[in-house]
Amino acid sequence: MKITPWVSSAVEVKKSGMEGKGVYSVREIKEGEVIGVFGGIVAPEAEIENLTRTVPAEKLNIDHAMYIYPGFIMLHDYENGCDPLCFVNHACDPSAKVVNGIVLVAKRAIPAGEEISWDYRQTDNVGNWTYEFKCQCGTPSCTGLVQVGPKYRTKVTVASN
Repeated sequence: MKITPWVSSAVEVKKSGMEGKGVYSVREIKEGEVIGVFGGIVAPEAEIENLTRTVPAEKLNIDHAMYIYPGFIMLHDYENGCDPLCFVNHACDPSAKVVNGIVLVAKRAIPAGEEISWDYRQTDNVGNWTYEFKCQCGTPSCTGLVQVGPKYRTKVTVASN
């Protein structure tokens, strides 16, 4: 028996209007409704480089990995392949958010037929992993470029009295 992460029957994977495949609602999803729970193999960030040397790239799916906590990355199950949630694309003004590190929840009502998205910067900008890509979300608040990692973070200074 293959054990897979839980994904709502309210979604399906199909060709994306943004890039590659995407996850779409097949019925209205209410604000706060759980869309799915990410699952996979959790590894300390320090072990990822070793995994890239020992696991074939087509199985590792490093492009679909995500931080679930500073220093810990979740890889999709490289023995059984990606679950539907690994096809949720980024958007600068997303319809969903990740809570508790692994639960994808609707930020607002999502009408049937809409592609579901979350802002990757909200989960991945916590560790040493650095990447950037041209954003294709097309939302009015699109930044044009998604940049994640230490070299892109702005330092916040606290004013003293």
